[in-house]
Amino acid sequence: MHPIIFNKRSIIRCCVVTLAFLSLCFMYLSKNTKWNAIVHAYKIKKNSTHLTQFTNLGTERAAEMPGEEILRPKRINIVILSLPRSGSSFLGDVFNHHPRVLYLFEPLHSLQLNIRRNSLFEFNFSSASYRSSAFKFLEDAMFCNFSGGDFAKNIFVKDRYRSLALTSPPFCVKNGTSFVCNKVNSHELEASCKNNYSVVTMKILTPRIPIVHRNRQLLPSCSSSHSSECRIIHLVRDPRAVVDSIIRLKFFTRRWEPRRQKEWFVEKICRQLESDVITASLTRNLLGARYKLIRFEELALHPVSVVNKLFRFAGLDLLDSVKNWLLEATHFNGTAQNGIGAAFGTARDSEKIVSKWRTKMSSSTVQMIEKHCGGVMSQLGYKLTGTSLGKQLNLNISLID
Repeated sequence: MHPIIFNKRSIIRCCVVTLAFLSLCFMYLSKNTKWNAIVHAYKIKKNSTHLTQFTNLGTERAAEMPGEEILRPKRINIVILSLPRSGSSFLGDVFNHHPRVLYLFEPLHSLQLNIRRNSLFEFNFSSASYRSSAFKFLEDAMFCNFSGGDFAKNIFVKDRYRSLALTSPPFCVKNGTSFVCNKVNSHELEASCKNNYSVVTMKILTPRIPIVHRNRQLLPSCSSSHSSECRIIHLVRDPRAVVDSIIRLKFFTRRWEPRRQKEWFVEKICRQLESDVITASLTRNLLGARYKLIRFEELALHPVSVVNKLFRFAGLDLLDSVKNWLLEATHFNGTAQNGIGAAFGTARDSEKIVSKWRTKMSSSTVQMIEKHCGGVMSQLGYKLTGTSLGKQLNLNISLID
C-alpha cells in the first residue's frame, strides 16, 4: 500500500473546495432564514390588519354597509300585572319617572273602550276579536312596531297623559310656559320607542288580559328574541284592602242593576285573584328569573329598597331624581296631585294606606272577603282575622307573614 503524498498544490485545492462548500451552506441558511422572517412578518401584518378591520367594523358599519343597522342593546319590556286598586298605578308611575322608560298606562283599556264600553268585570274578554287584537297589540308594543297598528290612533286621552314619554317632545312642544300636545303620530311613536328608550313598561290589570283555556295569561305575547326580552312584575295586594278601596270608589254601584249584591263582586274578585295566582305559577315555571311576584305592602312599607330591586330586575339604575320623587310620593298628605283626584293619583302616605282598611271596613264585610278569598290569601301570606274584631282593629298585630 502506497502512502498518500500531499503536495502544496493538493492542499490549496482542498482548501478552496472546502471554503466553497461552506460558503454555499451559509448562503443557503442565510437565505432561508431571511425568507422565513419575511413570511412571518407578512403573516403578522396581515393578521393585524384583519383584526383592526374587524375591530373597526362596528363604527364603520354604517358607512361601509349602508343597508344594515348598527347593533343596539337588547330592549327590556316590563309588564306590570295586578288586580284593580292594588297599587299598580303607583308602581307604574315609579317606572314612568325614569328617563330611559317609555311608559304605557293601561294600553288594553284603550283597546277595550274601542271594542265595547262596559264595566271591567263584565266585559267579554274571551271574545275572539278582543283576544287577537290584545295579543297583537302587546306583541307590537314589545318590538316598538307602532306604525302599522291602531294604538296611536285609538289611545285613550286620559291614559295618554299618565305617560311622561307621551307628553314630551316630539309629541308635545313648548309654547311659552306650557306644552301643547298634538295627537300621537304612529311613526313618531315607533321612532321614539326605538331610538330614545331602552325599556318599555306597560301596566295592565289582569281582568283585561284575554282568557285562554279558562286561564288568563300573557304568555303568547311575553316572549324574548335577539333584540327584545319580556319580564313580568306581578303585584298582589291584600284582597281586604282591594275590596275596601273599590267600595269607597263605588265601583260596585250599577245604575241599571241597583239590587246586585256586594257579595257577587267580592266573589268575582276572589275568583280573579285565584286565577291570577294559578297563572302566576305556570308563568314562573316558563319564565324563571324573568318573573317576579311582589306584595304591595312590601312596596309601600319599604319603597326605596323594593324599587331598587325592581329596577335592577329591569336593567335600570335608581337615579337620585327617581329616588327623591319616590320619597315625596310615599309621604304625601294632600288630597290631589297634578289635577288628578286623590283616589286615582299615585301619591300616598304609604305606611297608613297599608292598614287603612282595618279601621274603615265593617267586620261583616271582612268576614265575607275571608270566606271567599281565604285560601288564596293564605297562599300569598295574608293572615285571617276569623271572627275577631279585636284582631282586626289592633294594628300592633301584623296580618302579613
